[in-house]
Parts: sequence; structure tokens; C-alpha cells
Amino acid sequence: ADEVSLRNANPNNVVIVNTSDKNRFIGEVDLFSAPLLVHKDAIYIHESQQFQVDELDWDGKKAFVSETDSDYYTDAIAKTDLKVLDILDKKGGKVETFFGEVAVTTVATAFKKVKFFTHENVGMGKIYLPEMEMHSTSTWLEFPKLLFEDPYFEESIIGEGIRGIAYTMQNLIPLYIMCDRADISVIPMVRAPFSHMPTIYVYDKYPGGVGLSKKLFNLIPMLLSSVHDHINNCGCETGCPSCIGPPLESGLFGKKSARKILKQLI
Repeated sequence: ADEVSLRNANPNNVVIVNTSDKNRFIGEVDLFSAPLLVHKDAIYIHESQQFQVDELDWDGKKAFVSETDSDYYTDAIAKTDLKVLDILDKKGGKVETFFGEVAVTTVATAFKKVKFFTHENVGMGKIYLPEMEMHSTSTWLEFPKLLFEDPYFEESIIGEGIRGIAYTMQNLIPLYIMCDRADISVIPMVRAPFSHMPTIYVYDKYPGGVGLSKKLFNLIPMLLSSVHDHINNCGCETGCPSCIGPPLESGLFGKKSARKILKQLI
């Protein structure tokens, strides 16, 4: 099985080896995504079967997994820096929308164990893997200053609102562009290095991009309307895993701030 893995796998990918089935090769992930998806103790899902990553041989580019039946999934926490390389398309409006090429640098630092259905955080763990860099494509939304003329919007409050909107976008975008949640990443920045404006970036988590963020470029008004409705229709007061994320992550004012921002855009 090992020989088959080496013969068939892309040399730039990490191959996944099932130790519960005679070290059978069951898949592969690209090197950039590996620290997020197949770090030690990650839950990896393949053909509806759950696997736990028992070991990640980084130098050998192999993740050794065993079958498990868990009531949670893992969600990696990463520090990400993003630099715009080229703007390929642009649309005006209450929010300016851009599409272009970006350089993404990310380092995975920890992971959460999140319960299925309730999205409750039931544990944490550390990740010790190197920083990764890749070029990809992105659609991003730039929020103009006039949205924040209300004295309510201190910079920290803007940040909480932008983070809440980004969290909801991450959950809704797959419904619009028919992808897996793990195929895209949504990064909110209060002061983006390119424009110094509050910005939300959505980029393909594959080197060079695979067209996902490009699909999204023409769907932003519809997406923001859905984000607005989703947040407003949730019965929680200050945020929860079903809308903008729990208050400990999104901030105590995240939901109110997100609603005030979105109200001006719809």
C-alpha cells in the first residue's frame, strides 16, 4: 500500500494512510492545508468515515490515521497574513467588491474540538507546525468609512461586527458556490494593509485558486442579504455558534455591531 501511495500521490501533497486497514492509502491533502486538516489529533472525514490523525510525518509527507467514531469535529485556529498582489476586477456600491490575486501566509497554532449540531466547544489542543505560504485568488469586501460615522462605532466595536459578519459568511458561502466549508477561508481585518479600511477577504484554500472566490464575486449583494437575515432571525441576544459565533469569540457587542453594519448595506 505504501508503494501505491508514493506512486499515485502528488509529491507536493500529504498522503493519508489508514493504519486500521493495513496502511491503505485513502487520500491526500495539499501541503498548505495539511497543518489545518491533518495535524496530530485532528478528525479527518473520508467517505463519511471519521478518522483520527495519530501522527503527522511532516518531512515524509504522510498522515497516519485510524478509524474512530467521534461526536465532535476539529477546527484549526491559524494566524493569517494576506497581501494583495493584483486587482483583476472591481465593483462599486455601498460596499466595494474586488477580485484578485493574493499571497497568503498562515501558521496553525491550535485547534478546537467542536460538537456536531450544537457547535459547542468541548476542548482545545496545540499545533506545532511550520508557517506556510501560498498564492491564491480572493474576493474581498471593503467597507467605506461613512458606514462608521455613528459614534457607536469605536474601532474595537467595528472589529467585533466585522468578525461576526465573517463568521456567518463562512457558514453560508458554501450554499452559494457549492463547495465544502473547508475549501474557502474568510478573513476579517479592521485595517487591511492594502487599503487601511475594514475588509473581509474570502480566498480559495488551494494554490493558484480553483475558481470558488471568482464565483462569489457576482453574488455578494445576495450573500450579504442572507447574512443579514440569518443574524436577525437568530433568537440569541449577543451571539451564538448558529449565527455570529459565541460571545467569547465574537465579542459582547459583535451581534449588535454586525446588525448595525448590515442594516446600512441592505
